[in-house]
Amino acid sequence: MRAQKLMRNTVVGVIAQAVASLTAFITHIVFVNFMIEEYLGARGLFSSILEFLSLAELGIGTVLVYSMYKPIVDSDERKLIALTQFYRRAYNLIAGMIFGLGICLMPFLPFFIENMNSVPYATLIYFLYLISSASSYFLVYKQSILNADQQGYVINLYGMIFSIIQCIAQVIFLVTTHNFFAFLVTQIIVVLIKNFVISKKAEKLYPFLKCKEKIKLSKEEKRSIYKNVFAMFNHRVGATVLSSTDSLLISKFIGLIYCGFYLNFKMIVNLMNSFLNQFFNAMLSSVGNLTTSESKEASYNTFKYLHFLGFWVYTFCTISFIELANPVMLALFGDEKYVFGFNTVLMIGLNFYVVGIRKVPLTFKEAMGLLWYDRYKPIIEAILNVVVSVICIQRMGIAGIFFGTIFSMVATSLWVEPYVLFKHGFEMSTRQFWRRNFVYFFFSAFLIVLVHLIDIRFVVGLTGWTDVFAKLGVCLLVPNAIIALCFCFTREFKDLFKAVFSIFHKRLSHNAAGEV
Repeated sequence: MRAQKLMRNTVVGVIAQAVASLTAFITHIVFVNFMIEEYLGARGLFSSILEFLSLAELGIGTVLVYSMYKPIVDSDERKLIALTQFYRRAYNLIAGMIFGLGICLMPFLPFFIENMNSVPYATLIYFLYLISSASSYFLVYKQSILNADQQGYVINLYGMIFSIIQCIAQVIFLVTTHNFFAFLVTQIIVVLIKNFVISKKAEKLYPFLKCKEKIKLSKEEKRSIYKNVFAMFNHRVGATVLSSTDSLLISKFIGLIYCGFYLNFKMIVNLMNSFLNQFFNAMLSSVGNLTTSESKEASYNTFKYLHFLGFWVYTFCTISFIELANPVMLALFGDEKYVFGFNTVLMIGLNFYVVGIRKVPLTFKEAMGLLWYDRYKPIIEAILNVVVSVICIQRMGIAGIFFGTIFSMVATSLWVEPYVLFKHGFEMSTRQFWRRNFVYFFFSAFLIVLVHLIDIRFVVGLTGWTDVFAKLGVCLLVPNAIIALCFCFTREFKDLFKAVFSIFHKRLSHNAAGEV
């Protein structure tokens, strides 16, 4: 049952994300062609600022999902009602905090935009972004039970429908009016309606959510939640600094227009992450149920082949980004100004890889509720990231920002997170884990170099989409074939394909039984 739910959530999530990514891609391309470059830069900058403001969320969503695993397994409806009521109050407070902090930041916008006059109505645009961010928490608390109960496909289905609606409306406004305000107002309205509809669907699936009786959590339960929220907040600080300082530093030290150019590359990274996160988000609830109901040995065996899968997928995606990012920019926009130097693209790609290779250990750590043990790690990581990035950007340019991010992750998260997981989760040494990891790192580095040498030696003289598809063919064939050949006899490879086969076999058997 768990495998079937994971499969359903993953398949629906991937399809929904494909649609969402396509609509976002179309909207972005139309935006670039119909809006001035300063608006593109402002879009990237304001989005990053509001990611910082979202720290007020404190990571409550993750803690809420974790808190619901056991009540769902135990069918404890009163506990689930108490949790949703508690988080409803929390999210209302969070929305108010984000709006208030955002208003307080408005006088400091000129610090990040050297020439405010270059962005018409910059303050009003920022205010609309602020409303969009705060209103996104409207009724969102009811979605948590869907994720915790492995029903995340419901959220994805509605998300797909509303992403299409939003894309159509925004493209129409961009093409016909060239109006940034209409673009943002449309986004706000669609998000509010989507949250309302999903909330009603959650009530239909879980009628007890309509309960009007006020059910309070015990002091001990609240204390446990506050403890996890504090730990999760620290983790959110680190993650937000890693992901959001890029645009802020580029705007401050390089220029707002280059912040817009980077947004194009960030779009590709976000596109890859959005697809991969569908699987890992679906996996999170499955892992939560697994670690609650199965032995540590069973959890560890699952971890090993999922970690191998993470290495394989992120190696392939990193190589594809490094080789294809600049050709895609040239094919889309036909202008060299949208292209970054190879060192910058390499650093963005390696940053994506390091974040990705951490994904499975981090997912298991969060699913096991081990947030407290490395609660101060993200703060150290964030400080390192800002300091090293500021130093390096003045010597290496944009590439220095991403070098600083990579350095901070390698110095902290890359080894601390597995240490916490193995010591407090699996209760075993990390020795075997690091032996495998060093093999993975070696193969990733080798394949990045090999594919790049093949491209610069054999894929030459091509332009436009011909160049893109030729290099894509190399990226698809070379790294995947080598990984499959070199690892096909390992336990992780066999377990991975055994799990995939089992999922498909159960699904086919279920469908066949249904037809009979």
